[in-house]
Amino acid sequence: MKHTVLAASILAGLSGQALGATYTLSELPRYEGAKYTFISDVNNKGEIIGAASSNFNLPIDISYIDFEDVDLKNAYDNTKESFEAIDEEISFTLDDIKNGAAATNADANAFMLNFLSARTNNAKYQKIQDRVALHIDAVSAQEQVLFDVETQATNGLTRSVSNYLTAISEDGVIVGWGSAPFSKETFTPEGESDAETFFVRDWASRGIVITTQGEKITLAPEFSEHGGFSMATDIKKLDDGGYLVVGQSSIGIPKNRQTNYDDSCDGKDEPIAVCAWQRQLSSQFYDLRAFQWKLDENFAVLSTTDLGLGLTPKDDENDAFVSAALAVNKSGVAVGYSPYREGDDLYPYGVAGYFDGGEFKPFKTLENWYELGKATDINNNNIAVGYMAENVRGSILDQYAFYYDLNESKYVQLPYFFKGSKTVATDINDAGYIIGQAEIEKNSSNRRREGFIYKIGDEKVTNINDLLPCKDSNGENYPYTIAEAIKITESNHIYAIATKTVERRDRLGNVTKDSNGEIEYETVTLPVLLTPNPDGQVEECAPPEAETYERKSGSWSALSLFALPLIWLRRRKLTLTRASS
Repeated sequence: MKHTVLAASILAGLSGQALGATYTLSELPRYEGAKYTFISDVNNKGEIIGAASSNFNLPIDISYIDFEDVDLKNAYDNTKESFEAIDEEISFTLDDIKNGAAATNADANAFMLNFLSARTNNAKYQKIQDRVALHIDAVSAQEQVLFDVETQATNGLTRSVSNYLTAISEDGVIVGWGSAPFSKETFTPEGESDAETFFVRDWASRGIVITTQGEKITLAPEFSEHGGFSMATDIKKLDDGGYLVVGQSSIGIPKNRQTNYDDSCDGKDEPIAVCAWQRQLSSQFYDLRAFQWKLDENFAVLSTTDLGLGLTPKDDENDAFVSAALAVNKSGVAVGYSPYREGDDLYPYGVAGYFDGGEFKPFKTLENWYELGKATDINNNNIAVGYMAENVRGSILDQYAFYYDLNESKYVQLPYFFKGSKTVATDINDAGYIIGQAEIEKNSSNRRREGFIYKIGDEKVTNINDLLPCKDSNGENYPYTIAEAIKITESNHIYAIATKTVERRDRLGNVTKDSNGEIEYETVTLPVLLTPNPDGQVEECAPPEAETYERKSGSWSALSLFALPLIWLRRRKLTLTRASS
């Protein structure tokens, strides 16, 4: 089996877990500066992009804080009481934080992060985003900075920006999106004599292209008033050497949103930028459309295209309407979601479909106006995957995965693990193998999800964990559970996110111990590569002490996984929903 140089070095340099199963698991590098590491895409060279969250040593800017503030004192008193309730003594004071303890005391750092988190929508407090973008190679996971900047107050990057990498082309060009950094601005409200500090930013989101040389190209939105909005979700290299990028862009502001802005943002009580930010937080401020950027081989933008919306807004509909393209194939077929209706149907939610000639076409005939869903990927044979569901009084019901063959206009619902298992298909290769994740617990308010694999034409889905080694009673022999399947290659290699129990670390990255001096443990996420094992057999595992569902997945012949040619590693679309910034 031929691998690229980097993929081969990953397989050679990392320990594998085979043990007779039909897949061998290799743990990929984790980001050392955070608890959780994720994958979002992989290209044909084995180059991986992703993200990390729950980062250690997040900076706390104390330069603007009033330590006599009643809210701050009350928050401290409540935290102190919480420690006393478990017979522990709080390890810091507000004076300690004033003198820099948030950088050296993990409890003080956690206290300030919680305090700031409760004031996320208040422009008078520091903004912190607990997520970084990653570029992962054979030996390490390194941060990829998008739009953040260094400041003296944070002694480094502000950590106030959103960071999302979504796709990497076959030659290593990356796309994604992020927000502008917040900066401090002093402002004196009308009628007041004392200036106040506000945190402001220029825009909420910009699509970005990062070349193999590290050059960053910003994808400007079609409409940029009050900042505007754009994001890039997928990229394909074209035969002429150029690139096709899809995503989303603001195209305008609905009438009622503009009226609200005009009535509220007069620059008297706070900076105009703060008022615009607050308007964008409180509701969908912009009309957003699925969008396409065509770039030449030097990354100059040749053309931009509004891919369309699945309805024409009525005269009395003044709200924002949103569509988005989440994936595109080499033929230029883009899929995603949009509201759609025929005739005078009620206002619909966004549903899964594709964009064609400036129009949006749903994959299925809608039976109810409250159906919703998204298409998450499309292969080069024009077969798309995604999920559909129903929104009934705010509850998401009957969420299932599907595939749609554009060549035959054929819509097929994938099987469930069990009826009621919420399922999402995330990726499909050109051979018709589909991966995703689905709920595995019937009787739980917070149902766990695990990764699945499915071949078009089969009657059942297979839990990927059933194709891996059995766990022993204490989990030490094989400590992994595949929670999300992210990408499947043409050779059926699977890149996934697994859970694993490791030593617990505090907000500064130190290993924690309990009151008896014993090391504590916690479950984290980490990236893994699953390689088909031609000599493996599906193992018959002893049931756990409390089996949560009856396994209904099919068993596969290991040889069938090798019956397909290795063509090239196709990317997948991870992000299913636009994260708020």
